Parts: sequence; C-alpha cells; structure tokens
Amino acid sequence: MMKSGPRKTSTTYQVGLDDTDSSDGMCTTFLTFKIINLLTKKGDSRLIDYPNLIRLNPNIPWKTRGNASLVIRMESKLSKEEVFSICKRMVCKYATSKRANAGLVVFEGETIPEEIREFSQRALYDVQRLALALKIMDEQQITYFGLRSRQGLVGALAGIGNELKNDYTFELLAYRKNCALRRSIDKSRVIEMDRRMSPLIFNSYDEKNDHVLIMPHGPDPVLLGIRGETPSAVRSAFDMLLPLKNLLGFMIFRSNQGTGEHLRNELNLSNPKAYTSGIVTGKVNSKPTILRGGHVYFELKNQSGRIPCAAYEPTGEFRMHVLSLSIGDEIEVGGGVRKGTSIHPMILNLEYLLPKMLQPVYRILNPRCPKCSSSMSSKGKGQGFACKVCGFKSFSLVKSKYEVERVISKDQLYLPDLKAHRHLTKPIQRYMLEPHAEFQDALRKNLILAK
Repeated sequence: MMKSGPRKTSTTYQVGLDDTDSSDGMCTTFLTFKIINLLTKKGDSRLIDYPNLIRLNPNIPWKTRGNASLVIRMESKLSKEEVFSICKRMVCKYATSKRANAGLVVFEGETIPEEIREFSQRALYDVQRLALALKIMDEQQITYFGLRSRQGLVGALAGIGNELKNDYTFELLAYRKNCALRRSIDKSRVIEMDRRMSPLIFNSYDEKNDHVLIMPHGPDPVLLGIRGETPSAVRSAFDMLLPLKNLLGFMIFRSNQGTGEHLRNELNLSNPKAYTSGIVTGKVNSKPTILRGGHVYFELKNQSGRIPCAAYEPTGEFRMHVLSLSIGDEIEVGGGVRKGTSIHPMILNLEYLLPKMLQPVYRILNPRCPKCSSSMSSKGKGQGFACKVCGFKSFSLVKSKYEVERVISKDQLYLPDLKAHRHLTKPIQRYMLEPHAEFQDALRKNLILAK
C-alpha cells in the first residue's frame, strides 16, 4: 500500500487589485468576481472575509469613477507563485483598455505591517505616490505586477492595508451577461424595495428627485448595486427585484462605502493641500452668494487661515442651507480641496455642513402708519417718516428691530441630496444605527458570497 505524502497546509494571502477599468468599460469588482470563482471552484482556496471594496480619496483627479480598490483575503493550499500567476493572467485578460493602469499586489500572511496600514489611512484623504508604494513593497518583499503607468499599485496596496476594523457596510453587485444590452429594472419594484428594507439598505432611491440610484449608466458589466448594513439585508433587497433580465451573477462585498471614512482628517487652512479631503471648523467670513449656474459660495475663516467654500448645483437643497448662513456663524464642514488655477482660487467643495453656533439675525422695519397701518417710508436722516398711502407724517416714530428665526438649526447635520452623494458619504440614516455583528456570524456560517 502506497503511503500518501504530507497534507499541504493552507497559507493566508491578501490580494489587492485596482485600476483595471476605465471609461471604456470593465470594472475591478467584476474582475474580483471572476478571480474568486476561479480560485475557489477547485476547493483548494477559501475566503476568510467577504471580498473588500475599499473606496479611497474621492478627490484624486486621475481616479477611475469611484476610486475603488478591491481586496481578496483568503486561505489557500496554492503556493504564492501559483496565486500570483492566476491573478496576473486574469488582470492581463480583462484590463485591456489603454487607460487601465492596473495594479496587482499579493501579500502573504495574516498580519498587515504598520507601514502599510499608515499608507492606507493616508490614501483615504491625501495623494499617495507610486514611488512610495513601490518602496514599501520592495522593503516588505511583496509580490506585485502593474500595467502601463502602474498607478493602480497605489490603490491595490492601500486596499490591503484597510481591514475595515471600525465602521463598514455591504454592497451586493450584480453583473450582466451582455454589456451591449441596455440595463432594465422596474422602477416601481426599486421604490417598494427601498420602502420595505430601509434603513437596512441605503442610497437606493432618491424620493426627493424621483431618481433610482442602484443602476449605473456606463459601459461596465455592473447591472446594479445595492448598499446596506448587513449581508442578509442586501440579499433580501436583491431578491425583491428578481427576476432580472441579462443577469450573469452577483457577489456581496464588505466596504467602507457610506462611512465617511475619508473625512476624519483635519484640514489646516494655513497650508491647504490640493486634492485632500477632510473637515474644518471656522466662522463664516462672507455672506453666501448664489452665482451663475446655481452654485453657492462663501468664505470660511479660523485661527489658521481662510478658504473659499462651494456648494454646487447638483447638491440640490443642500445649497439653500448653505445660502442661509450668516457672517459670524461657527460651523463645521467636510469636503475636498479643489486645486487652484491662475483664474480660480483653491476651493473647498462641501460634502456636509454642521452649524455649531448661530449668530442672531435681525430685521429692521420701518414703522407702521398709525392711521392706515401701511408701511411708512423714511424721508432721510433726521427727517422722520411719511406714509405714501394717506400722507401722514411723523418725526417721533422709529424703526423696529426683530430677531428673525433661522432656517437652519444648531447641531443639525445637512447633506447634499442623495443623488449627489459620493460613495463614501455617510447618509443621515446611518448616524442613527448601531454597528452590526452579523458579519462575523455570516462568516462562521459560511454564507454563500457568489452565485
């Protein structure tokens, strides 16, 4: 009887992918869907986490759409060389656009080095350079591969370093068989799904603007995406939409979407840096004005400096809250710094507004005519008032001063309309929810991730 050799033990691998898509099409989540199906179908690899969808700094000018990095965390009996070879082959197969500057990183081990964690955190709110990513990977002896400019290596490494240990959400992404066929989803079913599943799902339907938010419009293979608090919530919501035309399959991702994670950095107005994201507290230093195109602008000032702020037309009703600010109001705002030009200054594009202290606002009114109750007119300084209706004149009447009720409230958070939310924007309803433990329960029960 022939003796069998020693059983091969499993090794932990963390695979980062980024920038395999472009405006031409494709989607890195779809590549992740394909790689996971390929790696797990033989039974020698298994996921130890949901595939991670990590959104990075949304203000990077060369980002592709939502600036997402994808991470596969798994245990496998395959060697590191085999895992890398499989992933590299798939990247080369799908990242075919000349504008897809793909990055693939394969890290072996369970514990992420602190240097990579710090790199990942900075990638949420700052610009991280490719040279630094290459330096870290070479020092840590990490295996990597890139196409064209290789800029995707920055996101791939940053994704691995973000283990979503604090707040996180889930997204179910469904893919279409034929990208040439137009997407088709019954709007009434989306509205009913949103009504029944909220607040366990979010940003599916913008009732104020009657706008469906789960369906993209580009040439990529994504059919729809449902965001929510738990895996079972997004799966249940998805089931409410079935059957769907042109459906290839779906996968559930764990993500930092809807967490506001990019706005935990404090911006320094003494030296604001272009493309950074963060928060700043200060006082309104100029009266907000609405300019051509419907954009609202004002200046914010604190002890370190000042910066123009903008709420753009697509943010909808949010602009009206910004417009109602008064000089001297103390506010906290979050957003991204737009690079200045020779024509336009550096501007903070607002993503939220939180009034901290509101100045009283007064309205000065001319006196009412004691004979006919009409509003009187001033005849000039020291010349009294006259009624244009009945002709009554008076030198003794004076103007009255009334405090006006503010249309915004102290400590009330204001956000743009849902249709203008960025992927990382934390929606109002999520501020009222407690963290969920279902993620760990689902892993222990080996929840099906893909179909």
